[in-house]
Amino acid sequence: MGIKKKIVAIVQARMGSSRLPGKSMADVAGTPLINRVLMQLKGSSLLDEIVVATSTSSEDDIIEEFVNSKGFLVTRGPIDDVLTRYNIAAEISKADIIIRITADCPLHSGDTIDEVINDFLTNDADYACNTNPYTRPDGQDVEVFTRNVLTLASKHALQGPDREHVTPWIKRNSEIKKLDVLHSPPHQPSMRWSVDYPDDLEFARTIWSYLDQIGTKPFNFEDIMSAVINSGAKQGAAIINEGFYLSIYNEASAEAAPALSLEKSFSWLERSEQVIPGGAQTYSKSWRHHIRGVTPIFLERGDGAIVTDVDNNEYVDLIQGLLPNILGYANKEVNQAAYDRASNGHSFSLAHPIEVELAERLCNIFPCAEMVRFGKNGSDATAGAVRVARAYTEREHVAVCGYHGWQDWFIGTTSRSAGVPKGVQELAHPFPYNDTDALEELLSSKPGQFAAVIMEPVNFIWPEPGYLEKVKEITHRHGALLIFDEICSGFHFGLGGAQKLFGVTPDLATLGKAIGNGWPISCVVGKREIMKTFEDAFVSFTFAGDVSAMAAAMKVLDILESGNAYARMSAAGTKLFDGARVMASAAGLGDAFQLKGHPHWSIFSFVDENGEDDPATRALWIQEVTRKGVLILTTFNISAALDDSSVTTALSAFAHAFKRVAKAKSLGIPPESWLDGPIPVPAFRAR
Repeated sequence: MGIKKKIVAIVQARMGSSRLPGKSMADVAGTPLINRVLMQLKGSSLLDEIVVATSTSSEDDIIEEFVNSKGFLVTRGPIDDVLTRYNIAAEISKADIIIRITADCPLHSGDTIDEVINDFLTNDADYACNTNPYTRPDGQDVEVFTRNVLTLASKHALQGPDREHVTPWIKRNSEIKKLDVLHSPPHQPSMRWSVDYPDDLEFARTIWSYLDQIGTKPFNFEDIMSAVINSGAKQGAAIINEGFYLSIYNEASAEAAPALSLEKSFSWLERSEQVIPGGAQTYSKSWRHHIRGVTPIFLERGDGAIVTDVDNNEYVDLIQGLLPNILGYANKEVNQAAYDRASNGHSFSLAHPIEVELAERLCNIFPCAEMVRFGKNGSDATAGAVRVARAYTEREHVAVCGYHGWQDWFIGTTSRSAGVPKGVQELAHPFPYNDTDALEELLSSKPGQFAAVIMEPVNFIWPEPGYLEKVKEITHRHGALLIFDEICSGFHFGLGGAQKLFGVTPDLATLGKAIGNGWPISCVVGKREIMKTFEDAFVSFTFAGDVSAMAAAMKVLDILESGNAYARMSAAGTKLFDGARVMASAAGLGDAFQLKGHPHWSIFSFVDENGEDDPATRALWIQEVTRKGVLILTTFNISAALDDSSVTTALSAFAHAFKRVAKAKSLGIPPESWLDGPIPVPAFRAR
């Protein structure tokens, strides 16, 4: 039998909080906040010792005096170097395994701590946490790591956020075996029980006043959750991890980031423009959507969330190939599945069983799916769905809302209508999102002539309550079919897409992008009666039965159904979403920086003092972010491959860019004068 390792909880505490000074000793229903933390930690059955690590500042003498009076060990170290404080505490207590707890969590619980410790021990990890993603409220954070890992961090972590927040270096280090612990449902990731502001303190006081009526024991998570519900207490309004985001922001510089070396990119562009119209096969992947002279033009390789350009510059990729790479670049399991399938033949002369197997799985996942027809890209799917709707209803007109691809039937409604016959353009009619009166008016303008209403059920704007239900009612009342274009939402918002998320089942739906994690595949799914129309409405492709892409899709579904990919996406997306908002506010740009959408897929913009779009400021921000190692357009396209290291790189780039923009504004300098290239012009706006 091996020697038992000593497990020590180290609680960091000090009086000098910038947001709520003195909070460690603040009264929480008759006793100091730190005492609530210590008493709750005693509910753990796995902790061998509890130590409080405070600073050498004289204002923290009161913490040492109180904690010692309660029989706990206190260690002291540098006020601004919490990592060193942990190292001192671990050394004095002779800890083998350290549990990091912060003293602003009076609603912690021993059972939560023990669950994380048990998983850490069972999986022989070097580091484990329950915050990536949160499945318990903020304020029940637990980090567990070995003494050896702490020693490495103490040796290598630089000054700033790495030492203030103890574990960022550990979380970024790829050689450390890390474990993300997911507690059993119900999950409460949006709840916030930590204390950083006066309203947080009032929340904690209310909960403890309620719990104190029950008894004096350490309470478990279920006890506390019941108290939160039954007491009716209102939690604080602050953003989770706000302090971490602010520490990154405070470390950032407002000076211009150095220009990237892009010689090879421009050499390839010169060659490309001789043989490829526009220099790229996809408009949104060409230099026109980026800042020419500032951002790379050609990429060489990708791995997870990281891409490398032809000049060997590395970037965290927040474009992810325009959304397909939901698991990140070069996912080994997906690529192996495609390779194994191709090794036994690829483009067959007859149908292959995998077509049936994948169709059956999709029918089990999407509420509207009773039959499936495959294609290669989103435009194939939307064009096929519209053709079938026209054939089924024997009508021609279509109402459109959102972006639906490059083919004539839709693109004729945009400014990119060159080459589309006027007669075709006259058959498609845009309508605004979240406006049922406008849809009613449009369909009423041509009674009995609309074959379908095709729309993105959600993109960056959430549907108003009842909106999608009303759209379905109006559409069917006018004898048309409802088509949900879920090319973007079908997998990024969860298995089953928006139709499952909002509980509204369309007649047909289109899926694509993420289904193959970059392998080209799309499909139309829908009700059997309508889908049978494909037998007469000719929609057929030589490569529609691409077995390699289907094998990739099968593996993607395996991973999405059985793994924690969505949890990882939520963790990364929430950090980027919240971090950007906190930093914009810190820079005095809270009103100028606009961010909306879902944590898995959001869009940002800058507006001027009149609320009008400000493309120059946006371009300056993107220039600085790109030069700090983040590839971005105007959206945060989140993949499951975005780990803590990638997220921190992106947040650091955001912090610098916000400071740079704020500096330009404070000096009265037009942002375009600091740009080293032209402001990008979008192809058109469909959303």
